[in-house]
Amino acid sequence: MLILWIPFALGLGITTEDFNPEAYRERDISAIRINKPIQIDGNLQEAFYTTPPCTIFIQLDPDNGRPASEKTEVWIGYDDDALYIGARLWDSRPDSIIGHLGRRDRDEDSDQFQVAIDSYYDKRSGYFFTINPVGTISDGTISNDSQTDDNWDGVWEGYSQINEKDWTVEMRIPFSQLRFTRQSENIMGIEFGRVIQRKKEHSLYTYIPRGSTGIVSHFATLYGIRDIEPPKRVEFIPYITTGYGRLPASDDNPFYGGQDTKVGIGTDVKLGIGNNLTIDATFNPDFGQVEVDPSVINLSAYETFYSEKRPFFIEGSSIFAFGEGGPSSRWGFNFSEPSFFYSRRIGRPPQGYAYGKWVKKPTATSILGAAKLSGKLKGQWSLGGFSALTDREYAEVLDWDANYYRQEVEPLTSYNLLRLQKEFHEGRQGIGIIGSYVYRFFDDNSLTDILNKEALTSGVDAWTFLNKDKDWVLAGWWGYSEVKGNKTRLTSLQQNSSHYFQRPDADHVTLDTNRTKLGGYAGRLILNRETGHVTLNAGLGIISPGFESNDLGLTFGTDRLNKHFVIGYKWYDPGKVFRYAGINAAYASNHNFGGVKINEMYFMFGYAQFLNYWSINGFSGWGPRTFSDTILRGGPMVISPKGTFINIGFSSDSRKKVIWGANASGGHSEKGSKRRSVGAWVNIKAGTRLRLNLNPNYSVSRSIDQYITTITDPNNTVMYGKRYILGTLDQQVISTDIRIDYTLTPTLSIQSYFQPFIAVGAYSEFKEFQRPKSYSFLIYGKGETSLLYDASTNTYLLDPTGGDTTDVFTIWNPDFNYKALVGNVVLRWEFKPGSTLYLVWTHNSSNFNHPGEFKIWRDLKDLFQSTSDDLLAIKLTYWFGQ
Repeated sequence: MLILWIPFALGLGITTEDFNPEAYRERDISAIRINKPIQIDGNLQEAFYTTPPCTIFIQLDPDNGRPASEKTEVWIGYDDDALYIGARLWDSRPDSIIGHLGRRDRDEDSDQFQVAIDSYYDKRSGYFFTINPVGTISDGTISNDSQTDDNWDGVWEGYSQINEKDWTVEMRIPFSQLRFTRQSENIMGIEFGRVIQRKKEHSLYTYIPRGSTGIVSHFATLYGIRDIEPPKRVEFIPYITTGYGRLPASDDNPFYGGQDTKVGIGTDVKLGIGNNLTIDATFNPDFGQVEVDPSVINLSAYETFYSEKRPFFIEGSSIFAFGEGGPSSRWGFNFSEPSFFYSRRIGRPPQGYAYGKWVKKPTATSILGAAKLSGKLKGQWSLGGFSALTDREYAEVLDWDANYYRQEVEPLTSYNLLRLQKEFHEGRQGIGIIGSYVYRFFDDNSLTDILNKEALTSGVDAWTFLNKDKDWVLAGWWGYSEVKGNKTRLTSLQQNSSHYFQRPDADHVTLDTNRTKLGGYAGRLILNRETGHVTLNAGLGIISPGFESNDLGLTFGTDRLNKHFVIGYKWYDPGKVFRYAGINAAYASNHNFGGVKINEMYFMFGYAQFLNYWSINGFSGWGPRTFSDTILRGGPMVISPKGTFINIGFSSDSRKKVIWGANASGGHSEKGSKRRSVGAWVNIKAGTRLRLNLNPNYSVSRSIDQYITTITDPNNTVMYGKRYILGTLDQQVISTDIRIDYTLTPTLSIQSYFQPFIAVGAYSEFKEFQRPKSYSFLIYGKGETSLLYDASTNTYLLDPTGGDTTDVFTIWNPDFNYKALVGNVVLRWEFKPGSTLYLVWTHNSSNFNHPGEFKIWRDLKDLFQSTSDDLLAIKLTYWFGQ
């Protein structure tokens, strides 16, 4: 995908010594009305191309402010339905033009021609369209002046071809794909660009000095588009799918006979409301063509975060971004900023449980329908609305008495979100609000014990640049949450990993078992220096113990007061060793609402690119001894030992056909916990069609205080009537991400992704803390304590005192050996703009043999011989639009 932070390069070979780039910071362009049709074939033969082109382009990199090294000419025209853009990109070495075939929106390290359009002329948002010399295209949206998102796929035409002395481009971008208001003359912002890959040259039609901030605010102004009626935006993309699955089967399993088939139909709809608003809706969506999630081993108390990959949810998602306006750097050191919208909540696996001899439970919750409303209103207001309804899901159960029944495992649920934002003075200030509401309709009252009945969040965010040149920006947000449910659910919620109200030594929180409502607040304030060589960034963050956004958002932890400060320096211009570099130092700390310092860290981090285009980066930190109120997962505070860590990585010259890099990291604590990891990656461009990516990683770690379980023992009064059992965990993880992409044409491609994954953990030295606010342990099997392993039940028998058996307890052997192989292969054919045929094979297998023992070849053999789920599916979508 195009990285627009170094965007859009066009060139005209000018060598004038007194060239002044400041003359090209603000430029105007006039579009020409076209009265005869233009054939989008890359030939530039129409009379339109006899008019004067746009020329003179300025390098952003490597020689910022100098004329581009190669000449480029660009023409822009329009008719009643579309914009037309043609370009001739001259090259003094046409045999060195680089073009790689690739799937749409995949950055193929090629020469590129780009166009970006600020159709609202708000100098904050826009669309970009990119094509390389062999016709590979990408497109997307721009928000907050600089943030790019390639998940929007417009319906437009682009064609390119390589000639004897140049390569040429033609584009047709329908007005239906842009957003603008009805006016006698539609003034827009526009930028053209070119990338010459062999030179790593990025040039722009307008001059952007190094160290400047923003993209859209630097665009040229496009005049001359007159008497255009904003089109009625109506698009329908119906789909039909059919799939066949091979599943693990047991002889007496009534639900899984070794195979499964399904057929599905649905549609996506896009409707324009007036000139400015658009509704995107989906009914019974199918996401079988998206890439599978990677395997992980998660031993923490917090859920695993997975990025969104479903097209409906990621397209246009920037309009729902909250608290992100203003600063270009939003660092957060040891502060997990909560989110108000985490779309993976919608359609996730059912949360309820079902028990029986045989159980068939849906792997995902069906989405009956979802809709998004987005657009710009008068007065620089932007509006985003979202609503989704997920189906009631049931598990099929056959109990041990051969009785069959269906049990509700997910209620009918309504998800709703509203976002409104207003910008002032060309984006120099802004203010916005957000609100969400989730409501569940239960049929089975048992689900009310594990899920909230309703959840509400609201917030306000704002930013302001502190001077005309946008050197400094101040931004912040404030939010409130409230959830409701029955007493059992709210008691459980207060005790989960986000809250831990049951902490016995925390005077500022109290577990209330009669509570049916929980509320809280959160906020953050950021100051950032946007321009110049000196980096300055400071932040204050707060999350109250009762804040909870996990019904539609994401909150990992609460009860935190955070602050950080960063100072650094950036070198923009090439020197004797580096092309550019930067180094930073930072300090951060966290307190809980009881005033106890929970975390404190000092950081150093930096990056550099050498003159040969190799790059290096590093990150290190040191933390003194503090307290932890989460290690015991609801228990009292204990000491968190001091420790250090370091990460370092490098990458090779991205102009080459084989690009590779490596990284290493390590860390240790004063008490003996440690971690080491190494990784590497290689990207092989084999010809113009085939690309291979390998990313192997290996880590080994020892955790002295890995939490296992909590045992109630009223006699252990020092630890408030509990025994918090921990162990020394020695863990090894090895995995490899494998991607193989083969592109036959710009519209026909095959992508594959596979990940073999092995994680092995062996526990030893079972122990518990002897007292709060310490790091001293009672180790089982030493002194009067005893530790016995029962192989027949795979359990441990632990006696903390000896003699008296009333306090003896057992725990399961926590050793593990988790092996998984996930992957899919997708054939994608866009047989006409907006219409696509997918053929998808998905594989998923796992194995748990030999817990606690790591033997790579045996474990790989177990993995590849394990049973698997395999699904073969076909999906056809067809675009109807105007």
